[in-house]
Amino acid sequence: MGVKLRKPILVAGIGLSVSLWLWESLGNSALEMGQWGLSAAIALVGGGLWLLQSKNKSKQKASQMRISLTPESVNKAIATTQEMLNTLALEEPEPDIAHLQQQTSQLPELLQRQNLTITLTGGQKVGKTSLKQLLEKNQNLSGVTWRENSAFSTEIETELTTTDLILFLTSGDLTESEWQKIQQWHNLNHSIIIVFNKQDQYLPEESVLIREQLKQRVKTLILEDNVIAIAAAPKDQKVRQHQTDGTIQEWTEPSKPTLEPLTDHLAQIITNHTPELVLATTWRQTIQLQQDIKNLTNQIRLKRALPIIEQYQWLAAATALANPVAAVDVLITIAINAQMLVDLAKIYQQQFSLSQAQTAATTIGELMLKLGLVEVSTQTIGSMLKTNAITYLAGGSVQGVSAAYLTRVAGLTLVEYFQEQETTSQSWNLEKLGAKLQQVFTQNQRISVIEQLVKPIFGKNMALL
Repeated sequence: MGVKLRKPILVAGIGLSVSLWLWESLGNSALEMGQWGLSAAIALVGGGLWLLQSKNKSKQKASQMRISLTPESVNKAIATTQEMLNTLALEEPEPDIAHLQQQTSQLPELLQRQNLTITLTGGQKVGKTSLKQLLEKNQNLSGVTWRENSAFSTEIETELTTTDLILFLTSGDLTESEWQKIQQWHNLNHSIIIVFNKQDQYLPEESVLIREQLKQRVKTLILEDNVIAIAAAPKDQKVRQHQTDGTIQEWTEPSKPTLEPLTDHLAQIITNHTPELVLATTWRQTIQLQQDIKNLTNQIRLKRALPIIEQYQWLAAATALANPVAAVDVLITIAINAQMLVDLAKIYQQQFSLSQAQTAATTIGELMLKLGLVEVSTQTIGSMLKTNAITYLAGGSVQGVSAAYLTRVAGLTLVEYFQEQETTSQSWNLEKLGAKLQQVFTQNQRISVIEQLVKPIFGKNMALL
């Protein structure tokens, strides 16, 4: 594969490495070279490790702050969605994005909705079905679309994207997993009412105590008025009647549901707060659509990024195999990683100057050393190559494979990192970068992955492995 060297970082790096090689050949201070090689190794390792950061922390934590929504902010989000779609169409005209275009065009219309969708959710056996049936029959709540689903079902997150109001049912105090769900949904700008159902199963003083506990538990997120106690399907009451002849007659009578606190509150919400609930739902749908567009955009960009990573990994391997001086290998690999960073950043529309890329390579090297990835990868590759005398004795074999391996890990880490960037950025989140590096390294530590790098380098000799 031909490699164009009209890259400023590569030219400078290779030029410097050649000078050092000549210096070594003329017998100048080996000690100075060793010290310089160590410094360069740190920078090189940094370049690779920075890129190897993992997806462990890529799973985004829900923001601990609700976003303040206004019609202007939601309309701005809709406009951003259209811009993202236009960018996608320019980058790759071929993908079928008609469904995304249709959903985007419908977003302004969603802001004009007058009817609400309310979802009843919670744990098991808390009375969701019984309550839903009663609410559907209530004349004061007409025009509402009612849904019911478990808080821990696989479909609940998708369903809640188009839900305007959540009724979270519980038959007692909240479990830790239920509380985490409520926090997560609150942070996505969901409006939530805590419904303490089956209060009839407790003594009156116990019921009051449980409701107060619920208020205290959720008070940082939910107003007291939105913690309501009801009895949707109370147990039948036993009636005892003393007869005139001295006997006692017993029978059961159905109890009337206690729903008025909830139905009255819902009626008030429908009358006074429908616009703001619809606004929040439209925002969630907009954000979800943005994520769908970004996922498709990342798939397209990944197809363009992988050939670039492969190009630089083979260049790093060839350079390490060809040069007998360790410091030369290190310096060229630094230049390769830095230039690869610039090229990948362009694909993901992250603009970095050459000096910024060189600084990033040094930072990555420090992360690599701190995480111990270089030592682990070298030991793994060295032990694998020892199984074949030809490849192990070949000059620079470990260095060549290591250079290709670390360059590939660095490239894949950069891809993972850039995919999560929301906007063009010229600064690094080192904590996030380090996490990405470690995860990508772990994912690519399998022997089969390393063998795929070794085989092209040593060709037929690898048949003996």
